[in-house]
Amino acid sequence: MSIVTTAQAVPSRLFAIYAALFNSENGEVRDRIEAWATPPSLSGRGSDDDGESTTTLFSNTLAEARRIGLVEEVDNKLRLTADARSGGKRREDSEAYFLAYMRRTLFDPGRAAETQQAGFMFALSWFLSSSPLRPMSFSEPPQNTLKAQIGDHASKTELTSLNRYQNFLYWARYLGFATIVGGANDPEDVTSRRVIPDPVKAIESALPTIFAEASDLAIEQFMTRLAAIFPVFETGSVRYDYESLRLTPVVDGDKRLSIATSLALQRLVDRQRLTMTGVADAASRILDFGSREGRVSRIMLREAA
Repeated sequence: MSIVTTAQAVPSRLFAIYAALFNSENGEVRDRIEAWATPPSLSGRGSDDDGESTTTLFSNTLAEARRIGLVEEVDNKLRLTADARSGGKRREDSEAYFLAYMRRTLFDPGRAAETQQAGFMFALSWFLSSSPLRPMSFSEPPQNTLKAQIGDHASKTELTSLNRYQNFLYWARYLGFATIVGGANDPEDVTSRRVIPDPVKAIESALPTIFAEASDLAIEQFMTRLAAIFPVFETGSVRYDYESLRLTPVVDGDKRLSIATSLALQRLVDRQRLTMTGVADAASRILDFGSREGRVSRIMLREAA
């Protein structure tokens, strides 16, 4: 099981458990945490709007929280693990610590494998190789597309049903890799929703680490450091594994950045967070914007607005 395959393990439910335990260093009994983490509208009804029991909703979410290393049980009480707490104590900072822990766990290949989450990065590598210029449907599972791209290896993404696909999309958005649009007038109308590969928030979150030692980097240095944080980007180990399985390799794949990466970098330039330049005779990467191309050899960090 994983955050993709466990239907109940959406970001809001895992965070509800995390937040409920954040201020309780000595832990809390399970029943009390269940009362805090279960929405009041459901706690007295016995089932959610889909007919699922609230006990199952909580127990399956808690099982995933344990599997991913967020929660442990000591002396019949649930509490956050020391790694998940990361020294945080102020309640208003709890989501920042939760997001940092999830990124730290999901994007470390060793930790992801240990906690049964490796499928998420593989699915995200596929997602980021897709074009944001052709938004995907939120309500149509991608099995046929995956089968056409990587054949029998499609199951490695764990996106084998609509529910799993949508769980993946919720996490991709939460972690800064996707935008979901549509359904504003009717949230229940999932057929009108579209999904766009959009890693700008994830890249921006990594900039302090990437530029920790210098504010001006060659493009290959930049991509290597980005991929060390998020191995789903070009030059990253998981992205390489995905690309190696493609039935039709990308032309100039070792020189070209995907449209999703190219547009995200350009948006950060437009926001005055980065500057991209081309230097004659220097090693460069092709920026793919769909209708046009560009080249970048160096990336510079600008001061935050």
